[in-house]
Amino acid sequence: MQLSVIIPTYNRKEKLKACLQALSAQSYPASEYEVLIVDDGSSDGTESFASARGLMKPGQLRYFRQPQKGPAAARNAGVANARGRILLFLGDDIMASPGLLERHSAWHAANAGADAALLGYVTWAETLKVTPFMKWLENGGPQFGYGELTDGAEADPARFFYTCNISLKKEFVTGNGLFDEDFKWAAYEDLELGLRLKARGLKLYYDKKAAAWHDHRTTLSAACARMLKVGESAELFRVKTGGAEAGRPAPFYLKVLRALRFSVYFPLARVLEHTAVSGHVFKYVMWYYRRRGAETFWKNRSGKA
Repeated sequence: MQLSVIIPTYNRKEKLKACLQALSAQSYPASEYEVLIVDDGSSDGTESFASARGLMKPGQLRYFRQPQKGPAAARNAGVANARGRILLFLGDDIMASPGLLERHSAWHAANAGADAALLGYVTWAETLKVTPFMKWLENGGPQFGYGELTDGAEADPARFFYTCNISLKKEFVTGNGLFDEDFKWAAYEDLELGLRLKARGLKLYYDKKAAAWHDHRTTLSAACARMLKVGESAELFRVKTGGAEAGRPAPFYLKVLRALRFSVYFPLARVLEHTAVSGHVFKYVMWYYRRRGAETFWKNRSGKA
């Protein structure tokens, strides 16, 4: 077994089905890879679906279920049960291009060092109607930073350890640190691990041809809700890494000024979401919700003290 594809999932049965269909159509030999689904306590019938036969060859698709602990814990469960020497992390809403697994495997064959890892490219699925807001999210926004990378060059693991499409040697992960399960949301749990693995010598390279598609339409409202969790996770990351605290309560006058600015920017962002890219407006709205999430983190932390 060369390659173990690890997919954490939670209540996305239909997306997961499409993800698995793309993996079953790979150019890579079926005998050389396995797919591990780690169900993080789904309630939408994921278990009965994933346990059904027919999607892949017997033994190739393996299903694990855990009480809801978050994607970090789910990936750790996948690592613990993986039989391949190379681990490929994908999201449950990621559709692999037909040659994705072959591309990752060939790269690792040519770069056999335990500390060598490969980051693949992810962009919006062609079947989606990409709004100006979605376009900004992955080009200057908080979604991805692929535009900052050079194809074939190194990428900083502390900034680009994207678990939507990344592969590395199992021996390096198990020998140098797993995901921190204190992170309960899909935010910063991957970058925190990337930072630790970088300190242990991980070398991450970028291959734009190792491509996959993100089949997950989002909206401004959904992104705002996500930024609340991002804010909480960002502060946990700061605590874990000794960074400066960003979410401590601001002076009253500053809160008022921020709220006034938000009262203008948010309605404007709602209009621009479907009409034009405005990084300045979108960025402030995302930052505002992230700040609220950070404040929630410190409020909860004070309550537990």
